[in-house]
Amino acid sequence: MSPRRVTPAAPSTAPGAGAQESQGLLHKYRELLAKHAALVRKLGENTRRQVVTFKLSHWALDTSDSALAMMNATSVVLANSRWHALGRLRGPWRREEDGAERMALRDVGQAEAEAVLALTGGGTRVTRYRQAREAAPRVLEVRAERVTGHLKGQVLVLARDITKQARAEEELANARATLLEREKVRALGELAAGIAHDLRATLNAMRLRLELLQRDVGPTAKGQQHLDALTRIVSDAEMRVGRLQDFSRGKPGTVLERVQLADVVHDAVDIVRGGIEHQARQGGHPLRLDVELPEGLPRVTGSAMELRYVIINLLINARDAMPRGGIIRVRASKTGKLVRLTVEDEGTGIPEEHLPNIFKPFFTTKGDKGTGLGLSMAHGVVTQAGGTLTGANRAEGGAVFTLTFPALKPLRARGRMR
Repeated sequence: MSPRRVTPAAPSTAPGAGAQESQGLLHKYRELLAKHAALVRKLGENTRRQVVTFKLSHWALDTSDSALAMMNATSVVLANSRWHALGRLRGPWRREEDGAERMALRDVGQAEAEAVLALTGGGTRVTRYRQAREAAPRVLEVRAERVTGHLKGQVLVLARDITKQARAEEELANARATLLEREKVRALGELAAGIAHDLRATLNAMRLRLELLQRDVGPTAKGQQHLDALTRIVSDAEMRVGRLQDFSRGKPGTVLERVQLADVVHDAVDIVRGGIEHQARQGGHPLRLDVELPEGLPRVTGSAMELRYVIINLLINARDAMPRGGIIRVRASKTGKLVRLTVEDEGTGIPEEHLPNIFKPFFTTKGDKGTGLGLSMAHGVVTQAGGTLTGANRAEGGAVFTLTFPALKPLRARGRMR
């Protein structure tokens, strides 16, 4: 008997099962669509925020007063408009810390980037640059910082125009220096008030002794010349001590008069010539005074005693500047409406960096041997007389000081000129 084939029974499908499955899939599809739409909306919002942030950042960088650039070891990678604007300024730019010069802002940024990249362990570098050949130079503060992360190897360079700030700092420093100088002068005045009294008593004693010498001793012609010079020195010293006392008491200054400059120069030369020649003999180096004064020089306004002090001070400074000897030349001339007097030496000259400061109170290049008041007081005397005093270096070597005074017209007395 052959086996009977058994046919598998078809799965039974409950009524409505397919419809329920379709509904479930549709519901899931709709949920996915809703999530997708939410994601798209969120992505759009993020994109809009990023666009706004980018535009805002770009606007902020382009409208900033600071110049910003991203640099690597060889070039500028990215820069804002302010960087390009500052880059058009004329150089060279001089670094304040060492005087190194760079022709353009790009070169400045490159130098600072290289300096930062050379630092071990990163860090920030801040320095200042000043336009080297401008009458009113601009000043830049340059800040360079190494970038980390995926931009490693690049440097962010920020340059700010701080010209106004630098000028304010300079004005503040000058104001402080002026106040310090005034305080020194005030203290000096208080000290001088006490010293002047003692000096006057000493000078009176010296003058009396000189008068006794002139009366009792029959000196030689040269000895009489020395006594006359000493008497004139003591007399000038008494007058200067008197002025010092007047200054400490707040009294008016020197009364100006009509002065024959040639006579003042001759007196000053007579006073210092002996000391200069004696020092030259002791040092073994020849030192000579060469004086040329034309006849008929117009008179000038001033104080003979004060101007004599000025000439003596210039001659002594010339002597000190020539340790190996040389010639001190004194020349006078009338040029137009001016009387000009020059004192030249063949010494070491004045360092160029010191020329702007030589007439400032308490500035000296002699160290402990100088007070820094000689040229300052000389400048004040000449200025008070309506003249000018300038110092410069000679092309042949040494220094030259030039005094100029307005020439006075001769007085008319009873129809005659004098």
